[in-house]
Amino acid sequence: MLIKVVKFLVIFLCGYIVIKWVSIQHPFILADFFISLVVNPLKFFAATLVFFIGFLLTGRVFRELIVSIKKAWHKPKVFDVNIFLEYLWFLIIFSFLFYLGWELTLVFFSLSLFYGMISIER
Repeated sequence: MLIKVVKFLVIFLCGYIVIKWVSIQHPFILADFFISLVVNPLKFFAATLVFFIGFLLTGRVFRELIVSIKKAWHKPKVFDVNIFLEYLWFLIIFSFLFYLGWELTLVFFSLSLFYGMISIER
C-alpha cells in the first residue's frame, strides 16, 4: 500500500511541476509559447523530463487499475475497496491539477490513459 501512495504522490508532483514550469498565457499564441520554451531551454528540458516520468508512471497505474478491474469483473459478487480508493485518488489528483491548469492536465492524463490502455496485454 505504501508503494501505491508513493506512486500517487509522484504522479501529483510531476503534474504540479509540469503545470508550474510550462506556462500557458491566455489568450494562447503559439509563437509566444514556442519562444518561451526556446528562451528557457533548461526549464523546458526539466519540464519535459518530469512530464515523461509522470506520463509513464500514470500510464502504468492506469494499466494496473484496468487489469484489476478486469480480474474483479470475472469474480462474481466481489467488491474490492482498494480499486475504488485508487480511482478516488485519481479523481482527487485530476481535479486538483485541473483546477491549477486545465490544458496541461488534460494532455497529461489523456496521454497517460491512452498509453495505459495500449500497454495492456491480453
